[in-house]
Amino acid sequence: MVKEINNQSVNKIRDFIINSCNEQVMQEVCGFIGWDSSKYIATVEKNDASDPKSFFVINPASYLMFAEDYDMLAIFHSHIVGDETPSEFDIKMSEACCIPFVIYSLNTKKFHIYEPSNSELNVKAFARLKEALK
Repeated sequence: MVKEINNQSVNKIRDFIINSCNEQVMQEVCGFIGWDSSKYIATVEKNDASDPKSFFVINPASYLMFAEDYDMLAIFHSHIVGDETPSEFDIKMSEACCIPFVIYSLNTKKFHIYEPSNSELNVKAFARLKEALK
């Protein structure tokens, strides 16, 4: 984990993601968004991709440690080129993980949430997250 925020306000989580993505405009920023019974948490993780300008890779151990402590709501990452539309790779990975992907575009300053066909998550917390990222 590079940095994190714990907050009851989903809007603070949104701002944390935007600020984190804008701090590293030369590579995709990635991390997790979770829920801990009364508050949201977001972490920025190290992008281990061989080409971090085009892709992101998160160490599986980081995923396991986060998922052990929190309800996983989504994996987020930035698109430094283009818009917030999920790539074919984003869609495949979200479907394979059964975890929604939140994508933030540095160009359009907009979010997109890709929801896989199967996922298990805290429905109420995820609904509030979706509303905040509109």
